[in-house]
Amino acid sequence: MPVLTPPAAEQLDHDAATLPISEIAGYLQDALGQRIAAHLVGSRDAKQIGRYRKADGPTPNPTTDLRLREGYKAVRMVVESFDDKTARAWLFGTNTRLDDEAPVDVLRRATEPSQFAEVKAAARQLVSFEG
Repeated sequence: MPVLTPPAAEQLDHDAATLPISEIAGYLQDALGQRIAAHLVGSRDAKQIGRYRKADGPTPNPTTDLRLREGYKAVRMVVESFDDKTARAWLFGTNTRLDDEAPVDVLRRATEPSQFAEVKAAARQLVSFEG
């Protein structure tokens, strides 16, 4: 199991900030499935993730864009250290670092940087990186 190193964490932050939203949505759709990815961003329309995935697709509103990018960071961290199945289980499991809430529920409601940071810290703890 690879551990998230500081250079890998920096690359992940860079990718999340610079990749087109179509690639971010595509990654989440592939790793989690369309319904879970939609749930993560707070969308009731699972097909919206597929629309965002298209290169000429719609642009999400700023909050959804941020949820997609921050969700991407957490999910990719877990997927690269474990696998897709573990990432899905981690997203829906209660987490003591998040006041016993599931990371997916924190992400879908998050609007403040501190809320996203808490989820990222919980993912880092899972992959055995403290920084």
